[in-house]
Amino acid sequence: MKRYGSVLSALITIGCSSSSAVDADETTTGEASSTSENEPEESSSGEPEGPSLLCADGEPLVGGNAGWGAPPFEPPVEGEPSEDDDDDGFDTGLSTGFITDPDGGGVSIECSTWDQDCADGEKCGPWANDGGPVHNATRCVPLAPDPMAPGDPCVVEGSGVSGIDDCDIGVVCYDVVEKSLEGTCVEMCSGSEDSPTCPEGAWCNITNDGVLALCMPNDLCVDDGVCQCMCGEGMDPDCKKGQCDEAPKAVDPLDLRTARYTEAESMCPDDADPVVLYMSNDDSNSQASPVIARAAIQNGGIVDRSQIRIHEFLNYYDLSYDNPTEEAAKVGVQMRRTDPETGEFTLMVSARSRQMTAEQRPPLNLVFSLDTSGSMSGPPLDMMKETMYATAGSLRAGDTISMVTWSTEQSVLLDGYEVEGPNDPELVGLIDALGTNGGTNLHAGLVAAYQLANEHHIDNGINRVMLVSDGGANAGVTDLDLIASESSDNDGEGTYLLGVGVGVGTGYSDNLMDAVTDAGKGAYIFIDSAEEAQHMLGERFLSNTMVVARNVRTRLTLPWYFGLKRFHGEEVSGDPTEVEPQHLGPNDTMTFHQIISACDASLISDCDSIEASIEYTDPLTGVVHTDERTVAIEDVVLEGANVLRKADVVVGYAKALIVIGVMADNGNLEGAATVAQNMATWAAAAAEELDDPEVDEIASLLATYVETLN
Repeated sequence: MKRYGSVLSALITIGCSSSSAVDADETTTGEASSTSENEPEESSSGEPEGPSLLCADGEPLVGGNAGWGAPPFEPPVEGEPSEDDDDDGFDTGLSTGFITDPDGGGVSIECSTWDQDCADGEKCGPWANDGGPVHNATRCVPLAPDPMAPGDPCVVEGSGVSGIDDCDIGVVCYDVVEKSLEGTCVEMCSGSEDSPTCPEGAWCNITNDGVLALCMPNDLCVDDGVCQCMCGEGMDPDCKKGQCDEAPKAVDPLDLRTARYTEAESMCPDDADPVVLYMSNDDSNSQASPVIARAAIQNGGIVDRSQIRIHEFLNYYDLSYDNPTEEAAKVGVQMRRTDPETGEFTLMVSARSRQMTAEQRPPLNLVFSLDTSGSMSGPPLDMMKETMYATAGSLRAGDTISMVTWSTEQSVLLDGYEVEGPNDPELVGLIDALGTNGGTNLHAGLVAAYQLANEHHIDNGINRVMLVSDGGANAGVTDLDLIASESSDNDGEGTYLLGVGVGVGTGYSDNLMDAVTDAGKGAYIFIDSAEEAQHMLGERFLSNTMVVARNVRTRLTLPWYFGLKRFHGEEVSGDPTEVEPQHLGPNDTMTFHQIISACDASLISDCDSIEASIEYTDPLTGVVHTDERTVAIEDVVLEGANVLRKADVVVGYAKALIVIGVMADNGNLEGAATVAQNMATWAAAAAEELDDPEVDEIASLLATYVETLN
């Protein structure tokens, strides 16, 4: 049985002298594969060589190179900050390798576990932002109403490394069993990383690049016959000099280097087992991040880099192409070689959903759950009304609408009301009359909304709760449990959540909506203008409220010599159980943008193939469907790739905002302005070639950002 972060029990039995041992600080688990039929041969020097080309008649790949350049900024790399030695003559000031790791949500450190600098009702905790089994980031999460103390049993939400648990501030649920999601509350170190402190009888173990700092019992590092490498050099009397240095490392399925090879310098594996990766956008159709960033730029502010989630940029901008009319979803692949010398490619895999018109959609049971607390007065209330006006215009006769407002108390304004059609007079009248007052009681508002949704459930339709708030409320563990349980009932037709953040962008906190939509398997959007309301709930009403494919899981199979260098989705793993499938609306595309690289560029054969497939469930029939595409590398790199180029612009824009934010935080506004200017010029050239208004908007936003930074 798998455990996340196992240390309180299983770790004690792992000795560094064992050939099967794993680093005692938390690392990615993995098993060495058994010997394949394609055994490595030994060269004349005695060193093993990797397998030969898979295609007997294959030739080295020629052509297929991208017809566009990379974004004009040097991505930060692991190690020390750069010293103004790149071609553009500026220092990013970023010392961590966020580009070389799967991006997840962008910059990893969103809060300090040492300072516990989150808002009231929240705590800062470690979590895995890349879908893997390792804590690699920090974020603010809701604090449980009755939190557990160190040593108490605990439960986590979603996965063992989600960071959402019922432990107290400064305490994390650890040693979590995968199936039950139960663990033990362990106290995190206090003080600072330079001077950590723990209670008497414990010491501070700092791992995972500083993300995880736990107080471990002293009796781990005693004369007990077992070497605990986590104790550090000279701390465990059972460890011999150099013993821990020789301990084998666990296999990281996302790294180019593999533990299946010998001590030779080659990065290639010694067998021809294909590389299989499963991927998902855990937040489904969440799209708030680029709108929040745009609002900050338009208002003359600096974009908060912690709110940049690259996969949401890919969700927001239109990357759909050749959507099917019959099947609920089809898989798509576009690819270009971006560095022939190193064998690096940019690859986009997509799940493209069925086209649907308003007349074709199923009936809708929609419950508005509206935050009318005092903090909603002014622009947030105005944007909530614009959101509802746009939604009212997209309804049709017979749709069932309920409405509950919540502040200190709750009021049910509509209960299972069937609208006459678009812009129903009674519904519009209630929207006109909305006002604000009182405090905030999110939990009661959610309970009332889901009760209404259940009372008017449509078996052959779509059931949604639309939560509209300025983000000022805090969702507790019980709220997330409620939302998650309602998102899937016995027959799989649950009530999905659509989270709508409202306001002007500047100062807006999106922790609430990000958490609740993750639990509710729904979209998260942000509305800062009447135009954006019409865009998301008028033009995109169907894709943001309907579902044509449930539990979509994407699989990518690559030739053995490829590795995943960078991933710009939310979840990716070689283990399908580690990837949470999500839902897909009509007229939409779920996009996974990634950089893959060959261990040896000369091994890339024109007749080797890439296989992409999706599996999904029909939301009305419950039938499981699959679609797959296998294409030779020489063919896919010559196919049209305009959508891939646009995706490159979108990803480059999001990463540039992160880099600019880091530089601005470090006081380097001149360097930040240089990045923005270079990116604006690059995006403008792409907009002209692609003739795409969204790319043109990105270029314009970057040009505006230059003025702010100067």
